[in-house]
Amino acid sequence: MGRTSAAGQLALWVGRKGKGTARLRWADAELVLYVSGLQIIAAEGDDHERLAAAFGLTDGGEWFAEAAAAVAAGQVSQAEANAVVKRALSERLRDFLMAPDAEASFDSALPFEPKGLTISYPHLVMEMGLGPGGEDLVGVFLPDPALILRRLPDFPKRVGALGLTEEGMAILAKVNDQRTAQEISDPSPHGRDLALRLLAAAAGAGLVEAVSRVAETPLSTPPPRFGLAPRRRIWPRVALVLALVVGAALLLYFRPWEGAVVAGGGGPWAVAVDSGCQPAELERLYRRQEQDKANLRVVPFGRGEGQCYRLVWGHFPSEDAAKGAMAHLPSGVVARGFAPHIVRAESTSP
Repeated sequence: MGRTSAAGQLALWVGRKGKGTARLRWADAELVLYVSGLQIIAAEGDDHERLAAAFGLTDGGEWFAEAAAAVAAGQVSQAEANAVVKRALSERLRDFLMAPDAEASFDSALPFEPKGLTISYPHLVMEMGLGPGGEDLVGVFLPDPALILRRLPDFPKRVGALGLTEEGMAILAKVNDQRTAQEISDPSPHGRDLALRLLAAAAGAGLVEAVSRVAETPLSTPPPRFGLAPRRRIWPRVALVLALVVGAALLLYFRPWEGAVVAGGGGPWAVAVDSGCQPAELERLYRRQEQDKANLRVVPFGRGEGQCYRLVWGHFPSEDAAKGAMAHLPSGVVARGFAPHIVRAESTSP
């Protein structure tokens, strides 16, 4: 992978907890963002007169201060002022991201203190990537789907703060510092394009970093050794034959070519074997689901801010059938300290 683009530099600076000033230049335009703790706390630059149209005459100063002044003067409500600034930021940031001559520079100077309005950079970019026209930003944030996605600091916490749907959480839970974007998006049950768009937006938002796969260096071939030919040994051959026999026996016993057996035969009832509410816990549940996708699935329960997730086992036609199976759960399927119980879980997860 070559030189990191200006869009990539900005995402990494924010994602690695950059604090200070980001100067974004393209064509004859400049946008200056003042960032602290993933939050844009101030902005300066040409806003294409969007603030002037909403707030009346302005002196071309700092955007957030202009919005605060308009609210204080009773020209607009706080919500309206926030929306104007956010829209102006989205438009100018998009212009920067799409510009072929975009450049970015950073320093630690932070002349503004957060007060009143702040805008989350990850939220802003995720909305840009998943909103109208977001497909145009996929190649900007993720120039090659063959790149490996590596988590940046506080990944579970940041993903949880986005308020994504269960489907979005499931896609991002696949990021494990080893899979490429293509390896995650191609088999996604939600569709390749949607998954790739979400992964690209995550890269642009500073949640993950796209890196090249490190090529394996072949071991150097030792120089040939000349001398007497070794005497033939029979034991290595005997060991090889024994290994083949054992391997064949294991194949006949486990029969991996046969489909996985669905516990219970099918139905809406299951045994809850694990649960969690936090992003990191949900990620653990999805990893466990991968171990036996025929019988394990993640299902939500609760509503709103109280929504959590269960990992359930089996597909039983009735509650009694599920209860009867509780005494015969596979070893290790119940999480340590978790009390298994019967639930009706008709929905399934990816």
